[in-house]
Amino acid sequence: MAGKAVEDPATAYKMELYDVRHDWTQYSDVAAANPNKVREMRDLMFGEFAKYQVLPLDASAATRLAAARPSVTAGRKVFTYVVPITGLPDSVAPHLLNTSYTVTADIDVPQGGGDGSIVAQGGRFGGYGMYFLKGKPVFTWNLLGLGRVRWEGPQALSPGKHAVVFDFKYDGLGFATLAFNNMSGIGRGGTGTLSVDGKVVSTQKMERTVPLILPVDETFDIGSKTGPPVDDRDYQIPFTFPGKINKLTISLEPPKLPAEDEKKLADAYRAGQDAK
Repeated sequence: MAGKAVEDPATAYKMELYDVRHDWTQYSDVAAANPNKVREMRDLMFGEFAKYQVLPLDASAATRLAAARPSVTAGRKVFTYVVPITGLPDSVAPHLLNTSYTVTADIDVPQGGGDGSIVAQGGRFGGYGMYFLKGKPVFTWNLLGLGRVRWEGPQALSPGKHAVVFDFKYDGLGFATLAFNNMSGIGRGGTGTLSVDGKVVSTQKMERTVPLILPVDETFDIGSKTGPPVDDRDYQIPFTFPGKINKLTISLEPPKLPAEDEKKLADAYRAGQDAK
């Protein structure tokens, strides 16, 4: 169940009671007929919660899913790669959800064209990819299989050095709104722009974005693609880029909360520290 954090879990849930000696399927709820037993078992349960300082009755699946976890890339806003690499897990990949970002690929296109994957994360059930198809640069977002948004250059690139840039400006306030039990900052839309050698070749609006996570069984790849493609109609794996990726840079520009909300978070953090 996804939704806001339950602010008073002690009273927010209906307690159920089952007599498993005679009803092992737990088909009949007998709580109403045994209020004293419900009260007794509830007191035992909350006594254990108090003893171990935990309260697992929490419906905030979305909030907990988005909570920060230990990561070697935590806090980093610029990622630079100079060699092909595949199989990086989500925990060490640039996180492009609910934020503005820029993907810049400095490449050498070989003679005869350069079809292949430049960078990708995710696949058939959600994710993004920058790649060349029939010599044309393409950037595709797969929105969890519900739809795809595609930016494509109008013509094949000539052999030689090129800079392909995808820039996305996010419209929302990002993950920080979850601190206020508010999901309005996630999954919002934005505008993407694909440029080649400083010239804009495609601009379009993405009305919605992936709100929380990409498929957990997919990886972050540069120079080729592991796992299924972000669009099966375009290519099949491994779809290795035959040219050279001189440098790939991904820059993040996280949105900021209004000053008054930033102050609320800072005050709450200080209050929590004082209470320890």
